[in-house]
Amino acid sequence: MASRERLFELWMLYCAKKDPDYLKLWLDNFVSSYEQFLDVDFEKLPTRVDDVPPGISLLPDNILQVLRSQLLQCVQKMADGLEEEQQALSILLVKFFIILCRNLSNVEEIGTCSYINHVITMTTLYIQQLKSKKKEKELADQTSIEEFVIHALAFCESLYDPYRNWRHRISGRILSTVEKSRQKYKPASLTVEFVPFFYQCFQESEHLKESLKCCLLHLFGAIVAGGQKNALQAISPATMEVLMRVLADCDSWEDGNPEEVGRKVELTLKCLTEVVHILLTSSSDQRQVETSSILENYFKLLNSDHSALPNQRRSRQWESRFIALQIKMLNTITAMLDCTDRPVLQAIFLNSNCFEHLIRLLQNCKLFLNANNKVADKNEKDLANKLLTEMNEDQVFQGQLDCLAVSAIQALTAVMNKSPAAKEVFKERIGYTHMFEVLKSLGQPPLELLKELMNMAVEGDHTSVGILGISNVQPLLLLIQWLPEIESHDLQIFISDWLKRICCINRQSRTTCVNANMGIRIIETLDSHSSLHRTCAENLIALHGSLGSQSVSSEEIRQLLRLLRVDEPEYIHPYITPVTRAILTMARKQSLESALQYFNLSHSMAGISVPSIQKWPGSAFSFNAWFCLDQDQLTLGSANKGGKRKQLYSFFTGSGMGFEAFITHSGTLVVAVCTKREYATVMLPDHSFCDSLWHNITIVHMPGKRPFGQSLVYIYDNGQQKVYAPLRFPAMNEPFISCCIGSAGQRTTTPPPSQIPDPPFSSPITPHRTSFGGILSSASWGGTVEKSKLITKLISAGTQDSEWGCPTSLEGQLGSVIIFSEALQPPQVKALYLAGPNCLSPWKFQESDMADLPANVLLHYTAKVRVNAWTVHLALCNCAVNQNSIFIPFQWVIEKKGLELP
Repeated sequence: MASRERLFELWMLYCAKKDPDYLKLWLDNFVSSYEQFLDVDFEKLPTRVDDVPPGISLLPDNILQVLRSQLLQCVQKMADGLEEEQQALSILLVKFFIILCRNLSNVEEIGTCSYINHVITMTTLYIQQLKSKKKEKELADQTSIEEFVIHALAFCESLYDPYRNWRHRISGRILSTVEKSRQKYKPASLTVEFVPFFYQCFQESEHLKESLKCCLLHLFGAIVAGGQKNALQAISPATMEVLMRVLADCDSWEDGNPEEVGRKVELTLKCLTEVVHILLTSSSDQRQVETSSILENYFKLLNSDHSALPNQRRSRQWESRFIALQIKMLNTITAMLDCTDRPVLQAIFLNSNCFEHLIRLLQNCKLFLNANNKVADKNEKDLANKLLTEMNEDQVFQGQLDCLAVSAIQALTAVMNKSPAAKEVFKERIGYTHMFEVLKSLGQPPLELLKELMNMAVEGDHTSVGILGISNVQPLLLLIQWLPEIESHDLQIFISDWLKRICCINRQSRTTCVNANMGIRIIETLDSHSSLHRTCAENLIALHGSLGSQSVSSEEIRQLLRLLRVDEPEYIHPYITPVTRAILTMARKQSLESALQYFNLSHSMAGISVPSIQKWPGSAFSFNAWFCLDQDQLTLGSANKGGKRKQLYSFFTGSGMGFEAFITHSGTLVVAVCTKREYATVMLPDHSFCDSLWHNITIVHMPGKRPFGQSLVYIYDNGQQKVYAPLRFPAMNEPFISCCIGSAGQRTTTPPPSQIPDPPFSSPITPHRTSFGGILSSASWGGTVEKSKLITKLISAGTQDSEWGCPTSLEGQLGSVIIFSEALQPPQVKALYLAGPNCLSPWKFQESDMADLPANVLLHYTAKVRVNAWTVHLALCNCAVNQNSIFIPFQWVIEKKGLELP
């Protein structure tokens, strides 16, 4: 490495003698000193170097003006052709600018100078020479020209993507928001000459090396990833036309290096992905191109009509490469949809008729195969070798078509992922029946295609049974229907075993399958028992038995038994034993209580909306309900993000005071009271309710009996008292206008910090203001839970969403619900539990302790009641509730209004 003294000496000699040779020598020594910063290979991640190049202020005076003059002379001599020394000087100048920009504090000043415009001018002329068809190009040494072009593009990258975001992106490393926020220096403003330069480079570029095209695409990606302002300037109709033309340019595929051509396609698709993500984060007045227009051209290319090409160009090799392009384009759709604004982009895809395009692509797969099966050469002498060769080619080609079908299903899954609206659009526009027919037309399904349909059902990895639940039941029905037509018995057993596990994993999965009439579909499949392997059939029958234990119709039982009919009396049907076991499973009474009718509040927006209560008729608040919760199933990328509280009930006045109870994501019950200033809670830890069992919960709020008496809350689980603790009792003199059961209700509005009052300390003994420890340490308070495990908390009213998570529905099943306006006594609570979840009138045949309960009933909700001779369904049994809340009139559910309950 040259010393600073040597650089200073050379610069002084140049200033004294004005000899360009000394300037070139100074540049050469400077570049050699900082050569480790010349990372011009776009494919490599930037190396971390402890040292940094000098800032502009540390360079010799007027150095920038001198170099600008030298660079301008090179530009002026370009028309006549640069001599070898001048070419070497121009490369040294560009290397110097690259090194200088690796000190990020220099980027802005270098970008404002005219260097970049001069460099682009020279690069344009050099690329024109490289695109030339003249024989002189073949004879001349192009090494120095290519070296200049590569370094010029790297110089542009240093200006417009100083933190190498693009290199990180293509290597698979996604920078987090925190990392991006730490990027102190902004990229230089993009020169207006870039878009014409980029467009011109790809005009008549069939003789330009693929490696240089890749460098140009790298530069475009770097500009887009470097900063939004430059990206929106670079994303124009001209540059989008270039990217689409690169993808559509099939003429050079036969002659080009397959690896280089493939890399060029991959980079183009990565650029388009980055473009779509940038456009999503911009406003309409900033964009020159809309995402919808990009997708329109994208799908047009994806479904190009290959039959329109001349026969001489429709070779097997060309078609194979075109299918490879289609597979990459489909995978890019999945990458595009992997973004923070996914719902917005999904809506754009739907408006672009993406479902129709993807299904048409699957249909074209069959056309590809049929067209190639008709090709025959009668003049071939060695017929045996020809047939063997064609057989191998057909196997490879069929494998590509299978991969194409898998990628198409992946793209469909990505568009519909976590979007009920997109799923409904697909059912209306396409339908799973049509998709099934298209997939069947492609022949026997490969294992990967079947696995992808499984992934579509769980919207994730199908092997994560127990972690991911059923998000889309339709692919499961399709798999069941496909089983008889699958020739491989191993595949039949694999699919049926997986179906049995995923559909029976918990109550919610069984409910989803029952609602989709999976039982009928299973029986229809079993009717083709001659095509099913015995193990597969037994798996399906066991699955039907498990679903039937949840809910089964008489018609299903009739059809299931009809399967056992045989023509010959001495013949025993092979389904006899498994069907008998299935029926026993359905009929077997569970050892624990289970509700036969319930409200299914699985959807996050489901719930029961209660009419306003103008005046509370009693002096206390008692809540009794049966409910069942399954363990939370993770949502990829957003598991428990921000937390949530599953609402059991919420009764609030217009001023925000009232009662609330919810279940945390870990299954803990929390009872809360909200006043104008405080939000006080009592929590029952180490007791998870997310266990797929039915629980009878009773919560009793009692006001103080004396003017200064302590108000209490009692919590019972399955008739046993678990907690009683001091908890505020809100004022009851206002109407309760927001009343919900199992529903998210209205989102809490968090006031600004300046308006949040500080709650008082719970006790002078406990300095932490969110604890009731001082009160609970008194020997006068008791309960069945140890005092160390009884957790209470006091926060400011309005901050409960940030503390406990956003409210959502119960996300489970809710049985009978009774709310009393007076306090329940322990014997009454025990009696309500012993009556069970299926008793519609728990006090009808009870002892004298229950005699006064009907007079104190405020609300009584059940999933099914009978009014006179008519059956009134308040919620569809075992059927998911829509997003709109259920409104249940009082006269249907309050027994004291004269409702006859069986």
